[in-house]
Amino acid sequence: MDNNFKRLFPKALDLDQLIFKIGEVSKMLNVSARQLRYWEQRGYIQSIRNSSYSSRVFDMKNFMCVNLIKYYLDKGFTLAVAHESAKKNLDNMKFIRKFMTYSFQGIENVDNQPAINLGYFDQEEKTVLYGFIDEENNISYKVIKHE
Repeated sequence: MDNNFKRLFPKALDLDQLIFKIGEVSKMLNVSARQLRYWEQRGYIQSIRNSSYSSRVFDMKNFMCVNLIKYYLDKGFTLAVAHESAKKNLDNMKFIRKFMTYSFQGIENVDNQPAINLGYFDQEEKTVLYGFIDEENNISYKVIKHE
């Protein structure tokens, strides 16, 4: 495996560096800028405001929060319940992202197919867990003795 790829991969996933202007969020998620300002006023989302940005901008976490709040509102939830549900989902996403960042060891060719190396499967570091996905998007795993 290319060590540079492993070192660069988590940085490539640094979604926290993405920022979106309020108008962009409004258009992409079909939520009015007025609603976004109201949600911010209520403390449900937070914009970034400093001398670098002339208008409200949102990071990826708040972009996702807006997306989830809108999803739950469209399902008929109240704003407060939609926000709480969104918060729970964001916490789960944060955990998954952290797990994948630390477990991902690279992409390798195993049995003539691409596989994700998810690291050692045992304390003795003798076996490695690999994850596979086929053309029908079925996931499978294999534990292979480390050579």
